[in-house]
Amino acid sequence: MPKAYDLVVIGGGPAALSAALYGARLGLNLIAYERKAFGGALSQIARISNFPGFDGPGLDLGAKIKEQAVESGAQFAYGECTDIRREEKRYRLTIDDEVVLARSVLIATGSEPRSLDVKVDVPVSYCALCDADLAKGKNVAVIGGGNSAAQESLVLSPIVEHITLLSRSKMRASINLQKRMSQLNNINVVEEAKLSSELLNGFDQIFVFIGHQPATSCLGSLEKHEDILDKEGYIQTGFKDRSPHGLILPGLYAAGDVRSGSVRQAITAAADGVEAVLEIAEHLK
Repeated sequence: MPKAYDLVVIGGGPAALSAALYGARLGLNLIAYERKAFGGALSQIARISNFPGFDGPGLDLGAKIKEQAVESGAQFAYGECTDIRREEKRYRLTIDDEVVLARSVLIATGSEPRSLDVKVDVPVSYCALCDADLAKGKNVAVIGGGNSAAQESLVLSPIVEHITLLSRSKMRASINLQKRMSQLNNINVVEEAKLSSELLNGFDQIFVFIGHQPATSCLGSLEKHEDILDKEGYIQTGFKDRSPHGLILPGLYAAGDVRSGSVRQAITAAADGVEAVLEIAEHLK
């Protein structure tokens, strides 16, 4: 007999963890499934200093929120959701090879890094915190021009021999981050760079930070449903007669970076998860 819950949360980032915390405190029988690491994108950030009341590794922040949720009664498990189907007044989810039933579903899967579109023969990484040791003492390229590229370059700087930051446009990173990079002797910034296989193969390793795309593979057959996704692939919410986080189908919700219109910050994702679960609790009544 499949396990049944009031709420199944798909994802493990700040939106999912905060939703699990508040949902458990509201007395919902819920479980959150994560396919990689709880903390989501937080787990790959070396230092978070813009989350009120916290300054430290993103992994620690995610672990703390999860700990609070567990203490409140939330359940967590590893597993990848590959399909969500509507059955009468409930949902049937496929988690790995297991079927799980839920009265409501919150999709908080966030986003994932965009891939490098140039073919190269050298190692490519999308996480400085994860793979910095592999680049120790090497000549590396960082691709990107936003805050992520600048922040990850600062993480790599004490470990690698030299960094060439290649931005296809003018730098968009904050003035503060650009100033910090300019004070380091082993970081060279090249704006409006023309990327090619020949250029990139001249480095020992490449780190790529060129934005993200929504992680919506969990939708499965639902992705074909009209009005589920916007033109950029993010999940649309707030339909007429639905709550702000509700999708076009009753009992189905989205929160965090995967939702259309999200500003994609840890603090707003956490708030988004809380708002969504309050709507879900009202729906379940």
